[in-house]
Amino acid sequence: MSFIHEKRTRSRLLSRNTIINLLRFFWVVLVIWCEFGVFFYSLSDCKWPDKELKEAGSTEKPTRVLLIADPQLPNPRRSGISWLHYDASSTRYLRKGWSVVTRLHPHVVVWLGDVLASGRYVTNEDEYKNYVDEFKGIFATDKSVPSYFVPGNRDVGLGESSAFSKNARKYFTEYFGPVNQEIDLAGHRLIFIDAPGLVDEDYRRHGKGKQYETWTPAMGGPIEFIASVAIKASSSPIILFSHIPLSRPASTSCGPLREKGSIRASAGHGYQNMLGKETTRFVLHTLRPAVVFSGDNRDYCNMTHQLSASDANVLAKTTAREVTVKSFSPSKHIRRPGFQLLSLIPPDSAVSHHGSTFADTHCLLPDTFRIFNSIYLPALVLTAIVLLYLNISTGRHRRRFSTLSPVSASRSRPSSPSQGPESAIWANWSPRKSSGPTSPAVALPPSVTVRVPNAKEIFTFRALSPSASGSPLDSPLLSPIPLFHAGHEDEINPAHYPSQHHSDHVWPSGEDVHEAPSFIPSPSARRSERKWPSWSWSFVFRGRRRRITIALPTWGEMKKFYASDSSDSMYRGKRRGMLWRLGGDSMSVALPAVVTWALIGWLFF
Repeated sequence: MSFIHEKRTRSRLLSRNTIINLLRFFWVVLVIWCEFGVFFYSLSDCKWPDKELKEAGSTEKPTRVLLIADPQLPNPRRSGISWLHYDASSTRYLRKGWSVVTRLHPHVVVWLGDVLASGRYVTNEDEYKNYVDEFKGIFATDKSVPSYFVPGNRDVGLGESSAFSKNARKYFTEYFGPVNQEIDLAGHRLIFIDAPGLVDEDYRRHGKGKQYETWTPAMGGPIEFIASVAIKASSSPIILFSHIPLSRPASTSCGPLREKGSIRASAGHGYQNMLGKETTRFVLHTLRPAVVFSGDNRDYCNMTHQLSASDANVLAKTTAREVTVKSFSPSKHIRRPGFQLLSLIPPDSAVSHHGSTFADTHCLLPDTFRIFNSIYLPALVLTAIVLLYLNISTGRHRRRFSTLSPVSASRSRPSSPSQGPESAIWANWSPRKSSGPTSPAVALPPSVTVRVPNAKEIFTFRALSPSASGSPLDSPLLSPIPLFHAGHEDEINPAHYPSQHHSDHVWPSGEDVHEAPSFIPSPSARRSERKWPSWSWSFVFRGRRRRITIALPTWGEMKKFYASDSSDSMYRGKRRGMLWRLGGDSMSVALPAVVTWALIGWLFF
């Protein structure tokens, strides 16, 4: 008994409902982790670089600056955000990424351009305002945390094009701030320049064949702004922020943190990968920055520029490090988006005059492509295999029970057909009805006696007439069957033998018998019933004639493949086809995960 109880417990634990519930739980946990948990996990190693400044001997509390490059928020009106659109997935990624990043509690946020994916195309101010409201709704910050914006080529445009809005720079200045500005923060001068405007003015200068020394800057342009910053006498370190990276040789390495390749000079409609060589020399020589932060390239890059030593004093640095910050939005060019953390301390708090007053580090966000290929796709294949196995095994289990002949234990239904003997030639169901009279299915009355003949009276008959369609003698598979003498037919007529009489029989009980078991029809009868196209070939093989028949499936057979009905009392309602059951199980497994994903995204992101 204990063995039976253990077997039943094991089968109950591995039942169909248990496995489906485990799959539901598995997918709910998987969605919570892949859609939300990985964002928190990716920032577990992301720390502010305050420790580097403290190791330098500073006791001042650092000012923390968060650097975000290329969020490129899609325009809801132009991209048509939907749940299946790439822009919609990008927007959700930005929302979740920003919700996690703000937990780092920065003091200042600096946006390195391309904050709007299609800001340069918006010509209507109302549309631009709604676009900005969408941006501020996703990238919400505390009122005590100031934000500074550097214009990018997607924000204000670069070059001349009829598709670009003539008011793009005006709208950007009105809603995000000046395109060129300078602020003082923690004893440092933070310089924000309009890199797209600098490229445009550089083209005009080069077109007139003038050098920077003889060029008359445009009023309010970036060249005039850079020259005005250099005039100010200040010993504070300069940190330069530009959307477009500075020029460098094509062979310059970007360091081990870059995913692939390097930054190479190229230009096209509305973009330019690097500033020109003359422009880069002018900026570095005029400002002599301690460090440069740029964006636009999407991937990370860390390299060092050499400064001109002509006017440099003994204490001045001869190198300037440039960091190209990773894109915050997902892109086909990179696998993992990211951002940069910058910590500043006042120069007068540094123990050594040559000590560093700033430190920065990069942080990475989750890889959506790897999550799909390495987690979602294998889990989806595994779930499909499990569900397919469950439905196939269930279908086999049902077919195994459906082949058993139903047995009626009630005597109140004498008209139910009796079953034939268990033989390979007898069938418990046939699409053909027997046209001739059959033996009754009820018990024999007491007045009828059954006499068992002796061996001498038993002889065999073969099929005499194929006209009796319901007789087992029709079947070519039937071997010669011993029959009783014809003279004894009135004395013995069991229910499981078909009668050869051609008149209805009524037992003394008065109950009529209307049905009887049917038998497998001959192949010729089956071929005559089938009206669907078929092809047959007959041939002789090893002394025996063989036949091969190929027939197209009928409409009824195709319907049975997708869904079949069963009136058996052991099933509840209609039995669905395998594909229908598989689809229903897939939906039942996916529904809890989808609801969890929508609910958590709505509540927390």
